[in-house]
Amino acid sequence: MGNLLVKKGKEAAVTGDVKGEGLPFFKTMFNLPLPSVMHQVIDKSVVKNKHVFVVGDVHGCYDELKLLLDKADVLNNKNAVVIFVGDILNKGPKNVEVLRLVRRINAYTVRGNHEEKILHMIHAMRENPDIKIKKKHRWIQELTTEEIDYITQLPYTISIPSLKAIVVHAGLMPNMPVHMQEPLTMVTMRNILNADGSRPIATESHKPGPGWAARWNGPEHVYFGHDAKRSLQEHEYATGLDTRCVYGGSLTGVFINGEKNYVSVSSTGTPEILDDD
Repeated sequence: MGNLLVKKGKEAAVTGDVKGEGLPFFKTMFNLPLPSVMHQVIDKSVVKNKHVFVVGDVHGCYDELKLLLDKADVLNNKNAVVIFVGDILNKGPKNVEVLRLVRRINAYTVRGNHEEKILHMIHAMRENPDIKIKKKHRWIQELTTEEIDYITQLPYTISIPSLKAIVVHAGLMPNMPVHMQEPLTMVTMRNILNADGSRPIATESHKPGPGWAARWNGPEHVYFGHDAKRSLQEHEYATGLDTRCVYGGSLTGVFINGEKNYVSVSSTGTPEILDDD
């Protein structure tokens, strides 16, 4: 594994693999640069005696997010740690508001494929200031430099060894160490091709091949999103939390320490989907 980077402030006990040190060449979406820390590790001192609440894909659904955090009693709770599975942004109606709420409550989040799409658009806008921005993406122009930097540095995974838990947006290839996982896989995969062969391949498709979560055999339990079609998934060592809020479904979170308790709120209505890619 690469060297460890120790962050200051509230993340004094958070470490992660440093980009590029002893790691293989990784393929990312849109050839984006890697974040400084690809894999965050949260020490047991951060979560000791606290409720750890993992939230599914928000996609800009700010109203539902506030309702969920209130219902779970973690919004302004110093005894709670909130972690998001990525795709907090894009598609939904209140993306900037979601980002600012996530930062205000000092929550953790991994990056999803939609955060990577946003970064790709930001890079395109910087390279060509005259580029035409579609209406559905104009909210990106409201982001501050600090907020863009925040999105840029989102990790691909967050691990909590004391809880034997990993958070990732899309998935992980079974039988492969986290630090060897491809970034593209972690933000896009749903199924595994040639799952029983010598060279399994990650795919975004729902078929052919089984869902990766059904083949993940631990020992860590993985919490993930990205798979709205399958909605809530419960496997022995993996839990999928994308319950289609942006499509009029619900927003779901789960307390992962102690007894596993789910909390869910229904969509406040079928929102205008600003990005259906």
